[in-house]
Amino acid sequence: MATRARGRARPGPTVSRTAILVALLVALGPASALAGAPQERVRQTLDAVSAVLNDPQLQGSAKERDRREHVGKVIRDSFDFRAMARESLGSQWAGLTAEQHDEFVGLFGQLFERSYNRLVLRFLGDSTTTYGTESIEKEGAVVRTTLVRKNTDELPVDYRLIAEGGLWKMSDVAVDGVSLDGNFRAQFDKTIRTASYDELAKRIRTKLAEEQ
Repeated sequence: MATRARGRARPGPTVSRTAILVALLVALGPASALAGAPQERVRQTLDAVSAVLNDPQLQGSAKERDRREHVGKVIRDSFDFRAMARESLGSQWAGLTAEQHDEFVGLFGQLFERSYNRLVLRFLGDSTTTYGTESIEKEGAVVRTTLVRKNTDELPVDYRLIAEGGLWKMSDVAVDGVSLDGNFRAQFDKTIRTASYDELAKRIRTKLAEEQ
C-alpha cells in the first residue's frame, strides 16, 4: 500500500528544521545521507526541499535567491550529474576531452536543476507526495511517486537511481512518463550531429543566461 509524506512542514522552529534536513543530506556526508533503500533516499531529498519551500524565513521574492541556493545544494547532493551528463550525450561523450567533460557536467547540472524545479519541485510546498512501488534491478532502482496537489491534480513522477559503492544517487526523473535525461539526449544529439559540441555548449549557456 502506498504511503504518504506531507509536503508542508509542521509549525515550529522551521529555520532550524530546514537546516537540519539540509545538513543531513549535504553536510554530514555520504555515510549518513545516502545509505538505505532507494525510496528512503528519494523521501529524504523531497522532505528537505519541502522544508526549504515552507520555511517562513525564506518566503517572498526577496528570498528567492536564498531558496534557490538551499534547494540547489540538496539537488546537487542527491543526483549524480556526471553520470546523467554522460548518459545524455550517449556516444558523443567519448569524443570529448576531460576538460569538456567537466565543462558539460556543470552546464548539464544547471540545466537539469532548472527543468526539475519548473516541472516538479516548485509544487512540493503545497502538495502531498504519495510513494508507490520500488523496483530494484541489476542496473539500479526505480522509485515511483505521485505528486498530489490541492486541486486533486495528480502528477506521476518516477525516479531512477544508481548505486555506487553501496550508496544510492538519483540518475533520472520521468515526469508523467517522460524522461528528462532522455529528452535532453534527443536534443543534444541533434545539435552535435548538425553542428558541434561547442555549439551545444554555447546554446546551453545562452539558455541559462536568458532564464536568470
